[in-house]
Parts: sequence; C-alpha cells; structure tokens
Amino acid sequence: MGYVVRLDPNDNTSTFRADATFTRIAGLADAAWSSVRSYNYPSRYLRHVNYALRIDPLSASSSAADRQDATFRVTP
Repeated sequence: MGYVVRLDPNDNTSTFRADATFTRIAGLADAAWSSVRSYNYPSRYLRHVNYALRIDPLSASSSAADRQDATFRVTP
C-alpha cells in the first residue's frame, strides 16, 4: 500500500522475510543517530512523513528535510 509500513502476520514466505528485514546504518542527517535501510529495497529507508512510517527512496541528492525524516535517535 504505497510503501506505508504496517503490521502483518508472518506468512513464512521468503518475500515476507525480505520485506520485514532492515539494516541500521549511520544517520543520513546526523551520523551520531541512525537510519534504517530496507533489505528488500536497498534504496529505500524508513522515513516518518505526515504521521506515517514509510519506506521511501532516498539518495545523496535528497533534501536535508527528507534525510532528517529518515534519521532517528536510538536509545538503549
């Protein structure tokens, strides 16, 4: 549904596993924070937009606001 993140039950398929897997990387807007890249769509990152969590494509040419929306402070 337009790359909006939602919870679905595990159907034990390889597609589900790939779609549900993410990699934490240095933050796109602040390297001291974190960004989260999709395993199945490696050019897409978790991003918070208009009160929704999405996986959106981001690149070096993305705006500073877009990179900030995809950068999160992870606390223990």
